[in-house]
Amino acid sequence: MKSCEWRNKIGLYVDGELEPAAEQAFTGHLQSCAECAAAVLEQQELKKAVRVAAKRFAAPPELYASVRKQISPRESARPWLRWSAIAASAVLLAVLSFAWLSRSSAPGATVAQLIDQHVIMLASVYPVDVISSDKHTVKPWFQGKLPFTFNPPELAADSPFKLIGAKLVYVQHSPGVQLVYQVRQHKISAFIFQSRDVRNEPSAGNQTFVVNGWQQGSLQYYIVTDAAREDTDRLRTLLEDANRS
Repeated sequence: MKSCEWRNKIGLYVDGELEPAAEQAFTGHLQSCAECAAAVLEQQELKKAVRVAAKRFAAPPELYASVRKQISPRESARPWLRWSAIAASAVLLAVLSFAWLSRSSAPGATVAQLIDQHVIMLASVYPVDVISSDKHTVKPWFQGKLPFTFNPPELAADSPFKLIGAKLVYVQHSPGVQLVYQVRQHKISAFIFQSRDVRNEPSAGNQTFVVNGWQQGSLQYYIVTDAAREDTDRLRTLLEDANRS
């Protein structure tokens, strides 16, 4: 299959280095080109994995020493260049370790990946793929990208929740939805997957985030947030009501 002529712009697009007009044109192109959309998603996920791994893993001194030994002493590169190679190798090891751990089938793996996705969203300059508070804009964006359909809840005018947007995510190699809401000073991620693709794990969390998971019909839902438990329960009720068959 012939590669798309836009492929050489993917790196610039992901790094935010295109001019505004070119970036807008490329964004429009992604709506009709599955090849480029998949390549952009792959590069974005790799960059996110590097950021998360950098916070989670620290390479031991032995690794630096081992990598440095493999660099030829006859190499004429400057010291800073040699150390750049060492650092790059250490980061690569961290990313590979992160990927292996994320794909682990051990209990709690799904919850761990969801928390990572939530943290990535919080730290990202572009936290969502589609920016809109209108559910009638968000839902159609996923047409053709998911093997299932879902309904974002209708938010009343006095609702404490505000829909920021949504993005396409992968957990256990399966595509899903991450709806991002704002409630006061907190953000909430609501994840939706096909239940047969993602392991159903009980509600859990860590010292920072609460995870509320449940199955409804053929879909698996999770809510991840540092907001109050009452907010989690209220959003869960809204999602359940919106997706009753």
